[in-house]
Amino acid sequence: MSRAGRVAVTIGPATAADLDAVDEISQHSFRTPWPRQTFADELTRPHAHLELARRGADVVGYVNYWVVTDEVHLLAIATHPDARRGGIGAALMTHLLDGARARGSRLVTLEVRSGNQAARALYRSVGFVEVATRRSYYGDDGDDAVIMTLELS
Repeated sequence: MSRAGRVAVTIGPATAADLDAVDEISQHSFRTPWPRQTFADELTRPHAHLELARRGADVVGYVNYWVVTDEVHLLAIATHPDARRGGIGAALMTHLLDGARARGSRLVTLEVRSGNQAARALYRSVGFVEVATRRSYYGDDGDDAVIMTLELS
């Protein structure tokens, strides 16, 4: 486990016992949240990582990503509504990027809704650049996905 920077959270792997908390955060964070079973499946995939930010015993955020050869694909990052604007998203992102660099990954990729300005700003703040758009990517409302990448040195 690693201690996150300026916020008093600890970040480490999720277990099956954490899935209710992850599901609750997902329900509050995404227009079309993933089913709880998707997160359960992530715990069984060797390339998948589901990491939690905890404040004491409380789960206050998570990041879900895949490591495929020398690339990391960020699937989801979310903070509990009661803990937003406290640096937890940034702490989770720093944790993900530090781990990617330590593994020798060369690239991190993600898709984000074009209208999610807060997420796009977070990603740009750590060096991601917008490289393409997938038109009408999100089936629930036809929103575009912005593909962002970060090359690691």
